[in-house]
Amino acid sequence: MITVIYSTHKDKEYNEGFKKHLKSTSGLRDIEIIEFENFGQYSLSNRYNKGIEMSNNDIVVCCHNDIKLSKNWGKKLLKDFNDNPEFSIIGKAGTSYFSESGIYWEKMSSTMVGRVSHQPPGQKKWSSKYSTKINEIVPVISIDGLFISFNKTKVNHFFDESYGKFHFYDHGFCLPNYLDGIKIGVTFSFEITHESVGRPNEEFFKSKDEFVKKYSENLPIDLKPEKIYVPIIKRKPIKNIGKVAVVIPTKGNIELLFQTIESFFDKCDSNYFDIFIADTGSEEEDLTLIKEFVGKYNNIILIEYNYYNFGKINNDVVNNYVGGEYEFILFSNNDIKVLNDVIYGMLKVFKENKRAGTVGCRLHFEDNTVQHDGILLCLQDGMIIPTHKNFKNYYKYSISENESIGNTGGLMMIRTNLFKSTGGFNEGYISCFEDVELNLTLLIKGFKNITCGSLVAYHYESQTRKNDSDDLKKSSVDYNERLIKFISENLNKLKPHLTIIQ
Repeated sequence: MITVIYSTHKDKEYNEGFKKHLKSTSGLRDIEIIEFENFGQYSLSNRYNKGIEMSNNDIVVCCHNDIKLSKNWGKKLLKDFNDNPEFSIIGKAGTSYFSESGIYWEKMSSTMVGRVSHQPPGQKKWSSKYSTKINEIVPVISIDGLFISFNKTKVNHFFDESYGKFHFYDHGFCLPNYLDGIKIGVTFSFEITHESVGRPNEEFFKSKDEFVKKYSENLPIDLKPEKIYVPIIKRKPIKNIGKVAVVIPTKGNIELLFQTIESFFDKCDSNYFDIFIADTGSEEEDLTLIKEFVGKYNNIILIEYNYYNFGKINNDVVNNYVGGEYEFILFSNNDIKVLNDVIYGMLKVFKENKRAGTVGCRLHFEDNTVQHDGILLCLQDGMIIPTHKNFKNYYKYSISENESIGNTGGLMMIRTNLFKSTGGFNEGYISCFEDVELNLTLLIKGFKNITCGSLVAYHYESQTRKNDSDDLKKSSVDYNERLIKFISENLNKLKPHLTIIQ
């Protein structure tokens, strides 16, 4: 069962209503509630520690008393602990990064985890969606004191009473446990609404300074995602759908190339696709190994080139080697590792969206942070900047279909006839952005570019990017002389798609 501990300065009627809410929504036959009246004479840490001493249950919840919890929260919380015994502390909001400054929300947009609704008296309800809602406990470094639950028999430290009364008690509890190897997580299994909004005050900053002084040798702490959320793709036959030509330009890095190819065969149905490898000048030894590897398969075609230009190479493969039986082209880099059936998933999107232009998926870096979740075209201080949605985020990403500006050519599908009718990639680019222009062209023509967050792959981009001192210069030339020129010429048609950054 569960023991709930809280400190209150509210009147008796309010407190009785809160206790009634906890019991009626818990989904449990009974819960133990320990209430402490506290008008500022005690710290929260002191009251929580006293409550832990008095508690009769192993699972303890220390929380604010101005919260509302969704139905069966207690039953779901017990299930969280039972199904995830490696987690000893579970909350509703937390952080995967703790900075040297002690301001744990310093990288809030990319490293905070959880979802909390807010509804102060007399106001409309709104939600802080720090991360994607997924059916897993997400590991964090520390959790917010709004709602802290833990198995008291599996933690090494209780609440540190050396800080101020009402701030940093949560981090003073979590951090020493985390440093001892106690696993802390955020759950999405039930919902929480906060009836007030916390704001830093003088005591907050004083407590923060004391906390930082105590843990300065341990900060910063950066807990990158341990894994990626990868939905299971269930296949059903797709009628009247053509085959896919997977086009992969490559040069060297044969281990990554082979991993890319093997991941397609491992995760996707090979009846749907053939692979076209466009070698752009590998060393003879590597080329020999590629030929030996290709010989193991009956649906891989190797094409040899003595130059590299992304747009020109891909256009040539499509125009001169991909036959009429291929209804779709999937452009792929040679440093991709697909994690679920991206080919089936993309074909399904095309089947259901007749005006789909390009279809892409969610890509992650090797450290499991987000590399691509759709292209954004941002307007900031008069500058138009292309970037990737949710770039470098830890747990905030799409898990469903979303219309976007477009998709990266690193892993992007398009109908063959549509690609050809647009003229393919602009071969004038020398380094990058030809995929961005193609996506924008499709928007102008009235097509929808769709990023499917349920389709997932690794993109080991940093491992294949050459250490070219002129690369930044080439990218700058492509951006200023080609992409911006194209956008400026079509600005009126593209304005509805711009993301304005103030």
